[in-house]
Amino acid sequence: MSEPNTRRKREHEQHIKHILDVAESIFAEQGFFRTTMRQIALKAEFALGTIYSYFGSKKQLYGKVIETKVNELVNFVTREMADAPSVQGQVEKFIHAKMTFLCKNLPFLRLYLAEVDVPRLDVDHILPKKMREKYDSMLCDLTSVIRRGIEEGLFKPMDAKVIIKALDGLTN
Repeated sequence: MSEPNTRRKREHEQHIKHILDVAESIFAEQGFFRTTMRQIALKAEFALGTIYSYFGSKKQLYGKVIETKVNELVNFVTREMADAPSVQGQVEKFIHAKMTFLCKNLPFLRLYLAEVDVPRLDVDHILPKKMREKYDSMLCDLTSVIRRGIEEGLFKPMDAKVIIKALDGLTN
């Protein structure tokens, strides 16, 4: 009896993933303001009402696209950094993992840079505080690595947060 629920749940999750993938590509190509929910529905091959039933608004859909990808980015970078035992290795892994992820996810890169560069879009209301905190926790882990490197004499003594901002900016 529970199998239909499992199948339905898998189908529901597949539908959401498909809609998010389609929305990501259209948002990346046209930007937030020029994209319509109707365009997303047509390309995803769902009724417009179905899109609204999954995501109450274009802003919510956009936020979910960003949230999902930021989650993937943070999880990937964090896993990669954990594999390196040395400070230098962890810094290299951060840079390589972030660059690899962004290169493999070019539509997301366009959205990610738009979030950084376009103040018209009220990011605080689109990207949930939880996601910003998750991304910041990844940078906090890297800050600890940099501080350890400074203590070990691998890096010149300076504010680790400045180094992190520079690394994060360079990898953007």
